[in-house]
Amino acid sequence: MSPAKKIFFLCLALIILIVLCVNTHLEKLSKTTVIEQVQESKPSKPITLEKKITEQKDTQEITTEQEPNKEETSAPIKESSENQIKDELKISKEEPQKEEINLSEEKTEDEPLITTDKKYKRTGNEKPIEEMSINTQLLQIRIRDYVTKYPITFETSSNRITKKSLNTISTVVKILKNYPNIKIEVAGHTDASGSKKFNLGVSISRAVAVKKQMIAYGFDKNRIKARGYGENIPIVENNAKGYSKVNRRVEFNIIEE
Repeated sequence: MSPAKKIFFLCLALIILIVLCVNTHLEKLSKTTVIEQVQESKPSKPITLEKKITEQKDTQEITTEQEPNKEETSAPIKESSENQIKDELKISKEEPQKEEINLSEEKTEDEPLITTDKKYKRTGNEKPIEEMSINTQLLQIRIRDYVTKYPITFETSSNRITKKSLNTISTVVKILKNYPNIKIEVAGHTDASGSKKFNLGVSISRAVAVKKQMIAYGFDKNRIKARGYGENIPIVENNAKGYSKVNRRVEFNIIEE
């Protein structure tokens, strides 16, 4: 055979082998795809049914578990509502008691704002300040604070009122004119820098001097009493020699309202 024929037959043989191989592989591939499709298509229906059955069972179990809970929760709600009604009834019964307590508390609030030292003289219809009304006590505090801020002073060893103290007396008179039923005690005090008898005389003369000045400013003399207490009612401690500017003072004390 010639070389050209040999080459021709070899090419035919190769072509035949290639065709056979391709056919065999195609058959295998087609079989596997068919099997896979069949396997995928068959179990799909039973799986969905099983899921539905299990879901229905789960829902039934859930509902059966929840139903008794509703009954259990309804009972406490009823009990709580009944308790609320009982509490409201108790509160309504206790309200009058609270009002009585408040009234008793208001009574305790009537305690005096200020008190009078027992060493002060009170005669006839005169009363200590703690036995008077709250308004009168407030007026007394107002006058006391003003005189403490602007005290009445006198020239040395005399009952002559200093000029700067005249304004204090004038202001007190103006305040008291607004209260026509009020009666005043002008109380003179000294420190302990001398004999008790001398200090008592000085305190009386200074109280009388202030009374006269009040009358000069137009205040009714029947509404004033002048008294001296000497060194007997100090408000601070005197020094070693008995001196004290604070204790040398004149007060305006309400004795009647």
